[in-house]
Amino acid sequence: TSLVVKFPLLDAQGRCYALCGIATDITDRKRAEEDRQKLAKDRLLLLESTGEGIYGIDRQGRCTFINSAAARMLGSLSEELLGQDMHERIHHSFPDGTTYPHATCRIQETLEGGKGCKVHDEVYWRKDGTAFPVEYSSFPIIEDKQIIGAVVVFLDITERKRAEQQLTLSHDQLRK
Repeated sequence: TSLVVKFPLLDAQGRCYALCGIATDITDRKRAEEDRQKLAKDRLLLLESTGEGIYGIDRQGRCTFINSAAARMLGSLSEELLGQDMHERIHHSFPDGTTYPHATCRIQETLEGGKGCKVHDEVYWRKDGTAFPVEYSSFPIIEDKQIIGAVVVFLDITERKRAEQQLTLSHDQLRK
């Protein structure tokens, strides 16, 4: 593949007396661009091919990417969450409504310490203000040995919690 640039050669009166051109082989550049586009498409397909919520944050906790499963569970559109401080938006409070300090958030610990975590007993908050129990894991995104963000994968565990409560009630009734 070539990129050709043509331009006229003009005489003193401004009349074209010749046409010149420069051809540059851009095969490698075109192939690299196609590879980047395929990689971007594959990444999107991967993110969208799961039922788990997945989002990424930068060092400041702002959303850099989010899959549709995550947005749906959070009652928002992906576009509404991109660029937002995810702690302030979805992880700001404990189940009883008291403030969850940003400094003690396990996801923040991932950003600062670079260690992944798995959490089984917290809640996320939807756009409409309702909370739901989640299980999540958070792991650092590292580039050139520097933490540049984190990826968070989460599940809505409402049904599991409901089943556990039913099982506990049934067990308690059997003991009586």
